[in-house]
Amino acid sequence: MSLRLAAPTLRSASRVLGRQSPMALVKIHSSAVTNAAATQHAPDRLHGSYHWDVERAASVALVPMFAAEFALGSSPVLDTLFGVVLPLHLHIGLDALIVDYLNERKAPVIGKIAKATLYAATAGVLVGCYQFNTNDIGLTELIARVWTA
Repeated sequence: MSLRLAAPTLRSASRVLGRQSPMALVKIHSSAVTNAAATQHAPDRLHGSYHWDVERAASVALVPMFAAEFALGSSPVLDTLFGVVLPLHLHIGLDALIVDYLNERKAPVIGKIAKATLYAATAGVLVGCYQFNTNDIGLTELIARVWTA
């Protein structure tokens, strides 16, 4: 049993829609380029894939690192890995937050300030982790003491 559309306009529209592929109906970006001098980048299907791979690798690497810390105890190797991977994981997450909510269109000044603050804070955390691992008890021993406290 077929559906009959009474209005000729609806019938012709349904024929056109029926012939098109589903993705042809999706309009990805609707804003027109108002500046003729605006540069257009060549589309690259791998544009965000490397960034996504690094995010997932940092996230997944933390799970066995915590398990190894609880199974093996304190280790200078784990201290070094935690001192690099944990700040990297936090930096990527906060960078995604800044890109999503404080981008150049929404907040041009605050976005740049937040991005600069993030890079400065990440550098400070990396230096702090290095200092804590070399001159104090280390991150894995700190996690063990906090866990048993």
